Amino acid sequence: MHLRALPSASVASSSSFSSFATRAPGAKKKKMKNRRPFPTTRFPALMTRSAYGTSSTDGSWTENASNPFNDLISLARGKRDIVQAGESCLYERSMEVPLEDIESTEIQDLVSEMLAIVKGRGVGLAAPQIGVKKRVFVMEDTKEGMSDESEEERKSKKRVPFKAKAVINPVITPIGDASAAFMEGCLSVQGYRALVRRHLKVKLKGVAPDGKPIDVDLTGWPARIAQHEMDHLNGVLYVDRMEKRTLRRVDKVSAPVPTDRHEEFGTCPSVGEIATGGSYLSNKSAITGVDDIETLTKKSKNRRKRR
Repeated sequence: MHLRALPSASVASSSSFSSFATRAPGAKKKKMKNRRPFPTTRFPALMTRSAYGTSSTDGSWTENASNPFNDLISLARGKRDIVQAGESCLYERSMEVPLEDIESTEIQDLVSEMLAIVKGRGVGLAAPQIGVKKRVFVMEDTKEGMSDESEEERKSKKRVPFKAKAVINPVITPIGDASAAFMEGCLSVQGYRALVRRHLKVKLKGVAPDGKPIDVDLTGWPARIAQHEMDHLNGVLYVDRMEKRTLRRVDKVSAPVPTDRHEEFGTCPSVGEIATGGSYLSNKSAITGVDDIETLTKKSKNRRKRR
């Protein structure tokens, strides 16, 4: 359990404890008439739950400073491992978090742990990647994290640093049909990269860990991160969407993609943006889950039958 310091309360005077004074031997116990219930409103910290930080409308999440005792508790508890491809939780749809549970200790600790795990290791993490099937993801990109890329590479990807975001029950809506194909990796598929086409611009909505709504437009690399993490919540890995013939080890990530047309697989798409074509989100007003994708597939099959 992640402990939080309770607000200080004034100490009651000695007269307020007079009813607890020791009775004389043989004295009868007085009956208390009209006994009032325990005054819970005087101790709100004991009866309510609170967020571990504050958010802004773009989803940026700033954690409150923790005291040294809390840090020791977190250190002793340790962090969960990132699960790897093959674990069932990576292929199943995660469950929505009830609104009344968002500020619970369970969800607050989950967000805090996820932010700690992803820092310095990647740019995003979804709850299923640590074995928790809840619709929660975090994302952050820093100057240090992108220091291994040239300015030209960052510019082509529209990759810019942004503060940590924590999103609960996210919904992603594509904006336009422009898309981009770039190499992606994943902390749950370590050691490999592949070309994946994503929508260039999306709208991200959801709820922050303090219960406030999130509504932000994302473009370029931040939009790609959000779509990647959203996939995790729907039981989808990037290898399910990759251009198969571009898969390579991480130390070969700079190698050119195949350009010759293959008799079975056709031609690999070129790296970069295109104005049309969209991605797996095309012709979809909002991605809320695997069920929606399956419905679209059925509708598409029905249209083909009518032709």
